[in-house]
Amino acid sequence: MNAKHIVAALAGLSLAALPVVAGAHGSTKPVHGGIVVMSGETVIEMVRAPKGVEIYLTEEDEPLAASGFDGKLIVTAGGAKQETALVPQAGNKLTAPGLKIPAGAKVVVSLTAKGSGAKTLASFAVK
Repeated sequence: MNAKHIVAALAGLSLAALPVVAGAHGSTKPVHGGIVVMSGETVIEMVRAPKGVEIYLTEEDEPLAASGFDGKLIVTAGGAKQETALVPQAGNKLTAPGLKIPAGAKVVVSLTAKGSGAKTLASFAVK
C-alpha cells in the first residue's frame, strides 16, 4: 500500500466513527414527557406534572443521583421572578411540589453538586 491508500483508509475509518462520537454524551430525547436541555455533560429534563415540577438528571444515559445536588428553579413569567427550592427524591429526580409554570415562562434550573460545589445551569422556554 502506498501513502495515498493509507490516508484514504484512515479517512474512511474516521468517518465511520463519527456517529459513535456524536452520540457519546447521551440522548436528548425526553424520557418523562418533558423538555430536555443539555448543560455540559448533563442532560436535564423538566416536566410540568400535575403535582408540581419534576427535574430528571442523566449523564451519558446514566441517571445521576438527585441526592448529590442542591437545586432551585427560577421562574420568570409576566415580569415577575419566583425562586423555588428543588427537593431531591429517589433516583435521579428532584421536585418542586405544588409549583405551576405558566405557558410562556422562562425557567432556569440551578444545580450545585454537594461534593465539589460545581454549578450546572439550564434554561428552558415553556410553550
